[in-house]
Amino acid sequence: MRNGDVSAGDMTKTQDGTARQEAPSQESQSQDSVDSFGWQWSERAVYDSLTTIYHRLFTQMNIWSDYLDGKVVADVGSGTGRHIWALSKLTKATELISVELADQAVATQRKILTDPRLRIIHADAKLASFKADFIYMAGFIQHTEDPRAVLQRQVDNLNDKGEIVVSFYMRTPATMALEPIRQITKRLPKTWLWNLSPLLVLPFFFRASQIKAGFKNARHTAYDFFGSHAYQKYFTSSEIDALIAAVGIHPKNVLRISKGLYRLRKGAFASNLDDTLITFGKA
Repeated sequence: MRNGDVSAGDMTKTQDGTARQEAPSQESQSQDSVDSFGWQWSERAVYDSLTTIYHRLFTQMNIWSDYLDGKVVADVGSGTGRHIWALSKLTKATELISVELADQAVATQRKILTDPRLRIIHADAKLASFKADFIYMAGFIQHTEDPRAVLQRQVDNLNDKGEIVVSFYMRTPATMALEPIRQITKRLPKTWLWNLSPLLVLPFFFRASQIKAGFKNARHTAYDFFGSHAYQKYFTSSEIDALIAAVGIHPKNVLRISKGLYRLRKGAFASNLDDTLITFGKA
C-alpha cells in the first residue's frame, strides 16, 4: 500500500503547488457512532470469496467487471476493506479509494491491503473529498447521521458522467416489526449480541444474496441490523426519490436495480430512459 493514507482535514495542494490544510465544513460523525461496526468487522471474522463478492458487486448491480477498467473506483463505508480488496483483484481500475471512519476498521485495512493503486481516506463520508468515476455505497447510508449530506458529498465527488451504486434499508412491515426488538438488542454489550446473533439470522438468511454468502456472513448481517450503532434509518420509495432529487440527480439518471438498490449517474445515461412501451414482434 502506498503512503497516501489521508483523512478529513488533510493537506491539499494549491495551484502554486504549496500545501494547505483543508478544514472540514461540518462536524464529523463521532467514533462512538461507528464503534460497533469497527469492532464487528475487525474482531469477528467475515468469510467471503471472489465468486460471492463478484456476484455482489457486479452481477447484482447489473454491470460487468470490465466496466470499471481504466476508472477511479471508490468504496465508501468500506469497513475492513474486503470489497476494495476484491475490486483490486477483479478490475483494472486506475485507482482505488477506500473511505472509512471507524478507527479499528481502518487499522485492519492498513494491515491487510497492499495494492499500490489503493488510497485509504480515514474520514466521515460526508466530509471525505476525492474524485472518482464510480462509487460503491452499499449497506452503509442508513447508518449515517445525515444521509442527505453523505449522498450529496458523494455526488460532488463524482467526475462528470460518474456513477454511484447505493442501497437503502427499506421501511417494510418486517423491518418495522423488528425495530422494537432492536431497541432492546442495541443496548446489549457487543460480545453478548454477537453470541446471540445466530438466533437472529432467520429473517435475513433466506434472501437469495444471503444464501450465496453463507450462514456465517448472515450472522454479520443480523448483527448489522440489531447492533448498538447510533443510527439506523428506514426509507420508503418516495423518500428515496426525494433524497435523490435533493442532491441534484434527475429522475432520468436513476436506475432502480432492485428494491432499495439504486444506480445514479451524474449526467445523462447513454440512452434517454423512459417508460414508453415498445412492441417487439407481432402484436
